[in-house]
Amino acid sequence: MMTCKDAEKLIPEFLDDDLDNQELSDFLSHIDSCPECKEELTIQFLVRVGMQRLEDGNTFNLSRELEHLLSDSKKRLHVRKYLVMTSYILEIAVAALLAICLLLAIAL
Repeated sequence: MMTCKDAEKLIPEFLDDDLDNQELSDFLSHIDSCPECKEELTIQFLVRVGMQRLEDGNTFNLSRELEHLLSDSKKRLHVRKYLVMTSYILEIAVAALLAICLLLAIAL
């Protein structure tokens, strides 16, 4: 279970999209259940992205952008987990095929 202190330390890495699957999963779960950490994420996002938008002279809706970032992160995490599971299945399939080939070679 992630603590608020742990979550707050991961906010910059989250904003840089630099969390591994487990960290991202734990972080998103914590943010979904902790209003204080969600507020801290919002503040850091507003400062970081808002300053950049002001420097670029762009218009923006940062609240919507943060919700979009969180939603996209959840989707990316789901895809990452699917890819990891697929790679495990493929590794098992390759190992099984190698074992069958080896057994066939020994039998001949």
